[in-house]
Amino acid sequence: MPPLSLLHPDFYLAFEILGTVSFLAIVVRESAARNWRRLFEVISCAVFGMVLEIGDTYLAHTYSYSGNFLIQVMHVPLVIGVGWAVIVYCAMLLSDEYRMPWQLRPFLDALTALLLDLSMDAIAIRLGFWHWSIPLNQEWYGVPFENLAGWIFVVFSFSFLMRFLRTLNPKRVLTKVLMVLSPVIAYLGLAAELAVFSLIAILPYEINHWTTLLSFHYRPDLSVLYDPQVAMWKLILLVVLGLEVVQVSIWAMIRYGRSKAWRFDALSFSILAVMHLFFISAFFLAGIYRELPILGVIGVALFLFYDALHLLPHFIKRTPAYFFREVKESLAVQGERAGRIVETMLK
Repeated sequence: MPPLSLLHPDFYLAFEILGTVSFLAIVVRESAARNWRRLFEVISCAVFGMVLEIGDTYLAHTYSYSGNFLIQVMHVPLVIGVGWAVIVYCAMLLSDEYRMPWQLRPFLDALTALLLDLSMDAIAIRLGFWHWSIPLNQEWYGVPFENLAGWIFVVFSFSFLMRFLRTLNPKRVLTKVLMVLSPVIAYLGLAAELAVFSLIAILPYEINHWTTLLSFHYRPDLSVLYDPQVAMWKLILLVVLGLEVVQVSIWAMIRYGRSKAWRFDALSFSILAVMHLFFISAFFLAGIYRELPILGVIGVALFLFYDALHLLPHFIKRTPAYFFREVKESLAVQGERAGRIVETMLK
């Protein structure tokens, strides 16, 4: 039986269009608002996304991307890099609408991203977008547990770094240097977090196989990460990490509440909602539901959870929704001026 991706090659193009259009919509929005700082963060995150994907694929060799994508850089689809920027941007906009301290907002950002990946990754590999080095029936339906933890670390690292840089004087030379180097700094932080996660998971295995500690290997054997014992500890660590992210996020939302200037951001909500719906639709259109119907249940449940994070405050107290707030306000000002001119002419 041919792979599902060969039966539906249009999924590749649709995915690239979705990611590219979303990224361009964000760039247009921030450019129109003249919010150069946030625009720089978006572009920086796109560079960070490409750096981490190229670094991971060439250093770890645990996954690879399909060659069916139109635009690739060193065998990594460009849409993956801009996709990271889109996800982080939308997640940060959501957490910025709450009064919680900036140090806590990266937890909510990581939770928002994790809700997407828990359903997206297992479906994407069955569409052939990318391929992991483990069978489809292992760990998280063919996705290594450390990848799910990686999503938490990726978003948390970049979000924390950007929010920290916002507290510094933007006119200082050191701040500008840190901003330029932010993709590399965030990647180093991500690498350190993943290294600690993997080492803790491997430690019980190494204790049981202590003789392997006596030998030194310049290039470590990463296949040990998929040993059943190591996989069990990776799952335990992932559950603890995930529960902590959920606990801190929910506690902070309840403890600090939403900002007084809170307004439902339809653009950031819509982008990630469409991503959720894209993979849920692909789940049915590609026939994956026949093979693994549980992925559909998981995808819908996570999509509803994502909706709750965005919409619950809106239902509690209705506020205006907008896509391009600054553009709308500018048009309103111009409309008032035109009205006064017409009024003066008629007098």
